Amino acid sequence: MNNIKSKTLLKLISKHSPDMLWVKDLEGKYLYANSAICTGLLMATEDEVLGNTDIFFAKREREKYKDNKEWHTFGELCKNTDEETIKVMKPSRFLEYGNIKGKMTYLQVDKAPFFNKNNELVGIIGTARDITEETILKEKNNHLMYFDQLTSLPNRQKIIIDILEKNPTSCIIFNIDDFKEVNDFFGTQNADQILKDVAQRFIDYKYDTYRIDGDEFAVLFFDDKSLENLKKEAQNILNLLDEKPFYIEDKEILIGFSVGIAKSNDNLLTKADIAVNNAKTSDNHICIYDENHNIEEKYKENIELAAEIKDAILENRIVCYYQPLLNIENGEIYSYESLVRMIDKKGNLISPLKFLKFSKKIRLYSSITKKVVEEACKTFQDRDENFSINLSIDDIKDSQTVDFILKTIKKTKTAPKVTFEILESEGIENYNEVITFINKIKKLGARIAIDDFGTGYSNFEHILRLDVDYIKIDGSLIKNIVEDDKHRLIVETIVSFAKRIGIKTVAEFVSDDEILKTIKNIGITCAQGFHIGKPESF
Repeated sequence: MNNIKSKTLLKLISKHSPDMLWVKDLEGKYLYANSAICTGLLMATEDEVLGNTDIFFAKREREKYKDNKEWHTFGELCKNTDEETIKVMKPSRFLEYGNIKGKMTYLQVDKAPFFNKNNELVGIIGTARDITEETILKEKNNHLMYFDQLTSLPNRQKIIIDILEKNPTSCIIFNIDDFKEVNDFFGTQNADQILKDVAQRFIDYKYDTYRIDGDEFAVLFFDDKSLENLKKEAQNILNLLDEKPFYIEDKEILIGFSVGIAKSNDNLLTKADIAVNNAKTSDNHICIYDENHNIEEKYKENIELAAEIKDAILENRIVCYYQPLLNIENGEIYSYESLVRMIDKKGNLISPLKFLKFSKKIRLYSSITKKVVEEACKTFQDRDENFSINLSIDDIKDSQTVDFILKTIKKTKTAPKVTFEILESEGIENYNEVITFINKIKKLGARIAIDDFGTGYSNFEHILRLDVDYIKIDGSLIKNIVEDDKHRLIVETIVSFAKRIGIKTVAEFVSDDEILKTIKNIGITCAQGFHIGKPESF
């Protein structure tokens, strides 16, 4: 009784299951098919299905829907398989797709060999499940992940995968020149249209093209072209892009490109990126990656230096060395300039020339400034001497850095002792930011020096408009002042001007007694250099 109930239940489940279930003999004829496959896929009754093959239904459907050119059935779903293959077949899964009643449908198909009670191979068992919705969703997500939504071209993620899987031999990158200006002058909507027009031309010319950045398109090549032929190919593409003018609101606009070419078995995209960056910064608008430049090694060094600077900040290995300043009138050391140094993990002292400018590029410069301000103020809060700290225009424009400076000099009560040195040649014409900063710190009693005066576009108007206490005359003028009359004349002019408006002068790079005597005769107030004293730690 239980056995009969089990068979009946199994039959009911099989018959009414939403999944397609079937059994075929070795000739591909249906021995069993549930209603899901009969009515859903084959569009026939159970009696019509049994004893027939897929070929019968495929022919019938093609005839029935002959006016619909896209119509096809799942002819591959349960195709005949030779007996030897079926014998060793393990349960296998396939993705099949086709039209059911004119609608594209995706099925997850499982097949396994079918044996009778004597363990003889008599056919194949098959099941199929409709996974159309999840397949379409997956395709949509895949398109969002790997294709640019504006141009419909594959994106940077996709080119990385394709390079790994398809092993192209070379890559050419096309960067639209001055595209930021196009965006700024004509608006985002017009700029987007230019990008779509460029993309469409690549599509029309049937190149394997990717949009890998806002204004960059990459083309992959899979045949073994020489670098010379790749350069000709690049020029050919430029000519094609230039065949028709680009337009913004019916007005013709010129669009130029910088081109980078790389041929390599490894790091292909990186090398093409390097080449196009070289093209953007050189006179040659087409550049080929040169393996001999060791640029990747430089990148590795930059990564290591960035990590070293970050670790040095976190581990308090950013330190100050202090160089004395001499009051020429009384011969006394009256102040010390705070000069930043970095100590590496081995204890070696690193010059700021090797890390300070680089720290701006990796956005750690403000952290270094704060370390210097904090250490210098703590060092001199209990000393009698004055001290100075160098600031860049970036420091002055950074409100968080300015707030830190103000809080620190208040906390350490060092405002009357500190002079902030600002580079005259580094954006000092940003008067609003500079004057606001000067007013804030001078209210607390601090002083201001203009550093490296006498080089570049030195402007006496800067001095008149800013409430300056010291002018530090650039060392390039001081070190040749004994032999070079022109340098001496420039220095005398600066000193005369400073005296008339009540500003003290400091000579940098004083390296010997003869220079010291010369600047004293000219009337310079203070001196700094190795002859006075080298930087040292306290």
